[in-house]
Amino acid sequence: MPNLLGHSTQEEAALEVQSFASFVKVDCSPHLKQFLCSVYTPECMLGKSRPPCRKLCEQARSGCESLMNKFGFQWPEALRCEAFPTDSCQEAHDSIVSESSLTTCETIRVPLCQDLPYSKTVMPNILGHQTQDEVGLEAHSFYPLVKVGCSPHLKPFLCSVYTPECLSGKPRPPCRKLCEQARSGCESLMNKFGFQWPEALRCEAFTMESCEQYGVSSSGGICEPITIPVCQGLSYNQTIVPNLLGHTSQREAMLKMSFFNMMVQSVCSVDIRLFLCRVYAPECEAGEVQRPCRSFCERAKEGCETFMASFGVFWPNELDCASFPEEMCVSEDSRTEMFSTQAVLARLNAGGYSVRGKSLTLRTARLLLVLMDADKTGDLNVLEFFKLQHYVAVVRREYVESYESMNPNSVTKTQMRKALSAHEFNLDDETFRILWNKYGSQSGIDYDDYVAIMTELVILRDRFKTHLLNLPCNCQIASFSFKQFMKSAIV
Repeated sequence: MPNLLGHSTQEEAALEVQSFASFVKVDCSPHLKQFLCSVYTPECMLGKSRPPCRKLCEQARSGCESLMNKFGFQWPEALRCEAFPTDSCQEAHDSIVSESSLTTCETIRVPLCQDLPYSKTVMPNILGHQTQDEVGLEAHSFYPLVKVGCSPHLKPFLCSVYTPECLSGKPRPPCRKLCEQARSGCESLMNKFGFQWPEALRCEAFTMESCEQYGVSSSGGICEPITIPVCQGLSYNQTIVPNLLGHTSQREAMLKMSFFNMMVQSVCSVDIRLFLCRVYAPECEAGEVQRPCRSFCERAKEGCETFMASFGVFWPNELDCASFPEEMCVSEDSRTEMFSTQAVLARLNAGGYSVRGKSLTLRTARLLLVLMDADKTGDLNVLEFFKLQHYVAVVRREYVESYESMNPNSVTKTQMRKALSAHEFNLDDETFRILWNKYGSQSGIDYDDYVAIMTELVILRDRFKTHLLNLPCNCQIASFSFKQFMKSAIV
């Protein structure tokens, strides 16, 4: 840094390059991501940045420009291909893959293998299958074994054989250790039904050289996909057993972890789910467990210890924060997953944030996203979404406990005024009447409208506070009061 566009930090570059994420995801060009990274995070060689290759730019632009135009976007002037040199193309290393090798990679279409950590494969595979259609027929015969879960390593092993990861146009070889683990878990079950482990998949035929890439350590530890529902969808998807508490299977860990379901649901701390998962289903990299830091534990405990005490239970001794390391550990979660408005609504509804079957609507989800979208990207990262869950849990509990108990179907005008006053939203009669007419009905205000009202008012309050902070002086006399601002905004 600074990069070719003048960004002085990677954080600054990340904000701008994020606008291309959708086009990378739809794969309009296999060259787009490589080109963008060569501009926003150029390769460093002897303290100098390598300029991107003009040919790479032209290939990315030719594949994506028409799609960008359909959505009203133009290829940025700052990325015009004529600005990049051609001499850097001859000097490029393996980081810029040739067009001929890229064309041999193809997106995985075999249903069994479509949710792997990698998405590209190459044919023919090591068994000689020439097409994925041919692969699909044979791989599907193992589906019942994968379904019953005789081994968590069976699916990744099968896919490493039938749809191997494509690396620079070449297939990554399968791992012998992964094969042995899959076979030891499933062969006896196959024999019961009269099947033999296929000769073509005998483990001796595979090498140990590529095992680290499949999450197998030199000591024999081996990663497996996370199957605990509450721990799926995090920034990592591989764990290892025994876990940090000695549970020898994910099923056992899931049963023990159920004690914390109420805490996770209440989001008493934005770190609680992440911390618990890193204990009960710890991240596994190359067969080695990644332990959470003591500070991570303390943040989770600080937010939830009081909540637990209100139910007469205490922080378990087995999770004593002093037992976690201070170095060589995970201090926080790398929250890369992003949630759109639709994804926010789906997660809230799936998480039980409803009242008597009444779920939140897309309109309310949009307001919630605006409230929590601190970096104004239009989506929420995992941390922002956890904060949103906590906020909705508080408002929902307030609605159910304080108001719905007195009037099961809705909140009356009197109850609504009391709720607004409790949150220091002291609206005058005209402003309240307009707000009521917007959301209310003859029977009152229901759960979805109640969340929407509270969220809209919190957004306005936050904006007013931001305005005051941005004033060049203490100009309270010349500025609107909060009450005047709320009235003006709502009217």
